[in-house]
Amino acid sequence: MNRDDLLIACAGLEEQLHTPTPHEIAAAFDLGVPTGELIHVRRGDTDAWRLDTTTGRYFVKGYFPTTGGQFHGEHLTDQLAVAMHFERQALAAGVDMPEPMTRADPVLGWVTRIAERLFRVHRWTEHRPFEPDRDISAWLGRTMAQVHQLQPIGRGGLPQWWHQAVQPPATWEGWFARARHRDASWTSLYGDNLPRILAATERIAQRCDVVPDLVTTHGDFKTHNIVMSASGPVLVDWDSVRTDSAALEAGRGAYIFGDGEPVRVRRILTAYVEAGGELGWAGPDLYLSVTRNQVQVLGELIRVSLGEAAAARWMGDPVTVDAAIANTLRGFEDKIEHLRHLATVTDDLRSG
Repeated sequence: MNRDDLLIACAGLEEQLHTPTPHEIAAAFDLGVPTGELIHVRRGDTDAWRLDTTTGRYFVKGYFPTTGGQFHGEHLTDQLAVAMHFERQALAAGVDMPEPMTRADPVLGWVTRIAERLFRVHRWTEHRPFEPDRDISAWLGRTMAQVHQLQPIGRGGLPQWWHQAVQPPATWEGWFARARHRDASWTSLYGDNLPRILAATERIAQRCDVVPDLVTTHGDFKTHNIVMSASGPVLVDWDSVRTDSAALEAGRGAYIFGDGEPVRVRRILTAYVEAGGELGWAGPDLYLSVTRNQVQVLGELIRVSLGEAAAARWMGDPVTVDAAIANTLRGFEDKIEHLRHLATVTDDLRSG
């Protein structure tokens, strides 16, 4: 089966998944009587709907079986079991997050099965989209520290998902040879950056051996997982709970929400340290998870472009994939240099 056939097959499987009725969801979670239809609000890693009933407004999530088990175990239920256990801890600790709805006889935690598909429900958070220019530095720094303090693990090697960015030199060089043979549009950019990619990969591999601050964490501190309620920011979507280095996740989270701008990044990390977060050991590696993500995604895109893997939902068509590779390679040297500069700008926080 070629890449296009695999994509069509996966899309067909998703289309065959059960779409619940309002009454099925309301009965399963004891939500009262529906007052309207399910309103489909999103399709990403899951389907999501809004449901209004006589007892309130709710956020309904329907899972795809192909999106589970990415960090724990082999199956969706393995991942959700770990995630919901940690979510309970976060709720008890007062983290700003949505209220999950329970039911009398769940399949697993807060999840139930309807027509062979897993669903869960939260109380709807009235919100507006996250505004990138809105300053949530104090809240974000404090919340990351709060989450990292829930389940510390301590010293150990970075988890397997970090290693996905680590490919041997022969693999990167082989991709270059194949790209050149196929006359890929990004071949010359790849050749120029290959030494930098290999150096970054080597540093990631070295850091994977041991860090002093492994924790269980939310795992997906990104702008699309923050909603702005009337009372302030709320951290949503706890399905990706995983193990990480606290400092390295804090560095990447600050980079993402600060858009790489030194003053904004520093403001977030200052709040993180003031809330009890520890950054001191990381030194110049504080933003290594930014590099890891860039290298990992680049490798995934190259495999898709060369026909070695099917495109993930977020990647788009072949032209979009090749454009993304070219853009990443074009900015790779500047990105690495910027991260080095950022590490010097926030050096006193790491040593404080």
